[in-house]
Formats: sequence, C-alpha cells, structure tokens
Amino acid sequence: MEKMVKFELKYDELLEKIPYKYAIPVVVAKRAEAIREYAKPFVATEDENPVSTAFMELSMNYIRIKNEDILKALIPKVK
Repeated sequence: MEKMVKFELKYDELLEKIPYKYAIPVVVAKRAEAIREYAKPFVATEDENPVSTAFMELSMNYIRIKNEDILKALIPKVK
C-alpha cells in the first residue's frame, strides 16, 4: 500500500479522461464494494472510506473501465 495522500475529487477532470458520466459512479461503487469485501486497495486515503479509495484509484489510473467500446454506444449523437 502506498503512502497516504490527501485527495480532492475533481469530477470534471475525471470526465475528461472518462467521458461516460454514468459509468463513473457504477465503476466506483463496484470497486468500493470489492474493497469492502475482499480486495486490497492500491492507495490509502485519510478517511479509509472505500468510496474515496475507489475514486482515488480511478483518478490515478490504478483501475480502469473495461470494454469502453460498449459504453461508446451510450454517447448521444446530437447534431
């Protein structure tokens, strides 16, 4: 486990990396559940909250969304 880092969630910056705003909370929730139940976190947060840890891992590219091609279908085609 890495050294504890002060983390400030910047959702706008996260959306620049992952343009699927509804997928982000789903991925974070699934990762937080895994951390709470069985997984070892890649980073440590001050509050040790699994959701904070999952957001930090996603922001720092420790975890990523699989099958992003499927999510591209969710982006509206607006002209």
